This record gives sequence, C-alpha cells and structure tokens, in this order.
Amino acid sequence: MQKQLLKYLALPLTTVLLFGCESLTETDPVGAIAPESAVASMSDVTIQQKKEGLISATGGGHFTVPPEEFGAEVGNVLTFNARNFDGTVSGRFDYQQTFLGEMFHFNGPVTCFNVYDGNRAKIGALVEVSNDPTLPAGVFIWWSIIDNGQGSASSADESTIIGAGDEAANEAFCNSAALPLFGPWELSGGNFQVDG
Repeated sequence: MQKQLLKYLALPLTTVLLFGCESLTETDPVGAIAPESAVASMSDVTIQQKKEGLISATGGGHFTVPPEEFGAEVGNVLTFNARNFDGTVSGRFDYQQTFLGEMFHFNGPVTCFNVYDGNRAKIGALVEVSNDPTLPAGVFIWWSIIDNGQGSASSADESTIIGAGDEAANEAFCNSAALPLFGPWELSGGNFQVDG
C-alpha cells in the first residue's frame, strides 16, 4: 500500500485519495464551517419509524491525516446528513479538503447509506459541485464514519477520507460491511450520530 501511495503523490491530491477507505477492489482544511452546528436532532424521528426501517446518520467534524501518510498534512472538514428509510436514501454532504495550501470543495446529494455494527456508517454521494478538475461534478465519492458515543466521557468519533469512482463502486462500498483498510482518523472537533 505504501508503494502505491508514493506512486500517486505526484498526482493531484484527489487522485491520491481514490484509494478510498477499503481495498482497491472496493474502491472505498479545516474550513470556515462549524461542524458542530451541522448535527441535526433526531427528536422528530419516532420509535415507530425506527421500527419500520429508518436508519440515519448525521454530523460534522474536522480531522487531520498526518504528514507521514501523504508527505504533508491533509486537513478535512465534513458535514452530512443521511437517511435510509426502507431502501430509499436521502441526504446531503459538504466536504472540504486542504493539501499543500490548496483547498478542494465538494458537495451534493447522498445516494447510498448503510449502518453496520450499530455505530459505523458507510455513505456514498454524487458530486454536484466541485472546484477540483480531477473530481468533477458527476463523480461519486464515499466515506466511512464511526460514532463512538456522546459526551466528554466518550472517545472521539472517527472518519475516513473520501474514495471516488463510478456509481457501481459507490453502491458496492455502501453495501459491504468491510472495515476500512486506510484510516479512520479521530475528529479533532465535531460529532457524528448514527442511529441504526
């Protein structure tokens, strides 16, 4: 894996991140937004809805991939909400990534979402807006998050960086219970909530 990462360091950052969060066959900046404000309340979701097939994840946070991974620090800010009600997925995401002083920004609708182990979510989305020509609108991206509980006694929640590819790879990622092979990294601020 290390040799493969070094091979791609000369390419644009997002090309490096195509490795995603899992195996290559399952192609799995700190910005101005306040991730903590992105956490939506689930108080409007009734117990009956949960019993009828609703799973959800929401939140926001920032995390840093240390320099030893890509030769320089990678800053990440992620906010999202995702719902899967009996197979119908909805939600939105906003992702910012900073590498070597350059900021990349992506957002769009969530297209696939599943919860594993009760606290781990896998989310895929369609890029609608991008300032990175190597990941233009129309590309699919995906990531994993882990909700390690709420409150100061809990460990920090975690996230992987994004992977990218086509719709089939996006769906395969969301529908696999496989654990990340690359990452995840602890949030330095923010919170995720997984309800599944």
